[in-house]
Amino acid sequence: MNNLDSKQALAKNIRDNIYELGKTQAKYAKEIGIPITTLQYAISGNGSVSLNTLDKIAYGAGIDPWELIWPPESK
Repeated sequence: MNNLDSKQALAKNIRDNIYELGKTQAKYAKEIGIPITTLQYAISGNGSVSLNTLDKIAYGAGIDPWELIWPPESK
C-alpha cells in the first residue's frame, strides 16, 4: 500500500508524464489545451481538478484518465 492520496498521485503522474515526454510545463499545457495555471495547480499536489480537466490532461497526453490518479507504485 502506498501513502499517496489521489491528488498527490495525480501530481506525480503528470510530472512524470511531462518529464518522459521531454516537454516544458507550458508546452505540455498548450498542447493539451489547458491554461498553464491549471496545470501548475494540478501538479502542486494540493488542489483537485474537475473531471473535464482530468480528461483533457489524460487524452492530451495519450493515456486513460484513471492512469493519472492511479498511485505510481501500483502500476
